[in-house]
Amino acid sequence: MSQLEKQKTTLPCPKCSKDIELSYYDMFSRKEAKCRRCGSLYKFNSSDASNLRSRIRDYEKAQDKFGEAIQKIVKGADITIKK
Repeated sequence: MSQLEKQKTTLPCPKCSKDIELSYYDMFSRKEAKCRRCGSLYKFNSSDASNLRSRIRDYEKAQDKFGEAIQKIVKGADITIKK
């Protein structure tokens, strides 16, 4: 499980407004979020859950490419050391 998938987010309960805390992984794997206080829940569409999982992967790949680009520009830089 990636760091982003472990990241927590909150949703307001649709009935009592108590915060429902869950990870992004919970959103796309369990496909629901249940309020501990009143039992109301969000049921997430399977297609939307799958889309979230795909977007997380795309985001992480883009972060990796960004990091590689930074490393490449640093390695390819001309260095001048002044006395």
